[in-house]
Amino acid sequence: MQLNDMLKILITCLLFILIWWLLTQGIRKLSSTRAGSGFRLGGGWSIGLFVVGAVPLGFSLYTEIFDKRLDANIGLGLAMLFVWAYCVILLCAALVVWGRYVYKRDMKK
Repeated sequence: MQLNDMLKILITCLLFILIWWLLTQGIRKLSSTRAGSGFRLGGGWSIGLFVVGAVPLGFSLYTEIFDKRLDANIGLGLAMLFVWAYCVILLCAALVVWGRYVYKRDMKK
């Protein structure tokens, strides 16, 4: 069974939002273990990271809905490839942040 392009885009969008949410929650938890509020500085970065991933997703969704070509759509493929690679990078960053949080929490005990 092969998924059509629209379903792939929507699944990618949901995964991107989930990974971004995990990263921001990890940064928030990690900054709450330190003195002061480090999330204020990380909040701007978080919005920037979301925009960098959301723009290609929006482009691919727009292209899929409004551009009905019979030939290969290279722009759609490149946008999705970028978003998938970006999701992997964000997931690695989220794992590092959560690992650091768990390590610091366990060191306090």
